[in-house]
Amino acid sequence: MRSSPPPALPAAASWISRDDREFDRDLDRRLGPVVRALLWAALGGYVSSVLSLQEAGYSSLPLWLRLLPALPLTMLALLGLVHREPRHYGALGLAAVSWLQLGIFLSGYGYPQGLAWVLPAYAIVPIAASPIWLKRRHFVAASMICGLLGPLPLLLLEMPAHWELWQYANYMVVALVVAAVLNGYQVRLIRQHMELEQRLRQRVFVDDLTGVATRARFLERARQMLAESIARAQPLSVLYLDADHFKQLNDNHGHAAGDAALARMGRVLRENLRESDLVGRIGGEEFAVLLPGLDLAAARVTGERLRHAVGMEQDIGHSLSISVGVAVRDAERTLEPLLARADQALTAAKRNGRNRVEVAG
Repeated sequence: MRSSPPPALPAAASWISRDDREFDRDLDRRLGPVVRALLWAALGGYVSSVLSLQEAGYSSLPLWLRLLPALPLTMLALLGLVHREPRHYGALGLAAVSWLQLGIFLSGYGYPQGLAWVLPAYAIVPIAASPIWLKRRHFVAASMICGLLGPLPLLLLEMPAHWELWQYANYMVVALVVAAVLNGYQVRLIRQHMELEQRLRQRVFVDDLTGVATRARFLERARQMLAESIARAQPLSVLYLDADHFKQLNDNHGHAAGDAALARMGRVLRENLRESDLVGRIGGEEFAVLLPGLDLAAARVTGERLRHAVGMEQDIGHSLSISVGVAVRDAERTLEPLLARADQALTAAKRNGRNRVEVAG
């Protein structure tokens, strides 16, 4: 009488998606150059505008004071070169916008034209900065800084005429609407591009029939996991699995039945492995599983669990079964010898009657 199967563990899928560091690097590749270019453009544009206004007319504030925001803008631009993590982009952008707004106030204060003199600058900033806000909270904060907090000192101190206020409101509404449209388009474009890449990645990484990793993806991730195991001095075990009498199933019931059996095997393997485990289709009806952190005894238990779960599957009156070879990393520094030992154990399992688990010596 068969014993009840061990409870299934979460499906293994970590090999499909990229880790956080890889995702951050991808974001930096896409958005980083834009952020850094805008930071330097903000610095250059601000210095140029201050010097131009100095030549154009009178200001009650000295030139050095109006140029003062250029110092923090320079520091932010340099920080953009050093800190290339996407989580810093929002803070860098908001800090730059805040200093630009202060600089616009200093440039406009004391001019006879007052608000009207710097109104184009107030309108340009939110539009120019709109591509860098990937998170909604950053866009909302930047809009508030540009539309309300930035010009607030000038509005309070200069007391502009009603027509100037109306003109300012007109400009800023148009500017913020345009900024929202550009930002929404940018965010949607990036998301659509990443979704497309994810679908393409799954087609490359995932075997269409079984839903497990392709041979190439398995070998790539397995080498990374082996290196991590060696660096952390942690055990790493390998299972080599093969469907028993698969040629007989194909001959008696056709290749469609064989494909259906492989699809069910892939589902059973995914449902009975941890998320940290790696399972791949090596070829035909052969599968390999990497079990990080498991010693030989625990790996054998996992092999027995998989064998039992596959044995519960039925197809056209044909009972499915697998033979399993188990090996644990000993002195191997590369993947191939470890896989070869597991394959030798699998050969022993088939030689000893199939539908069993054998451990490499």
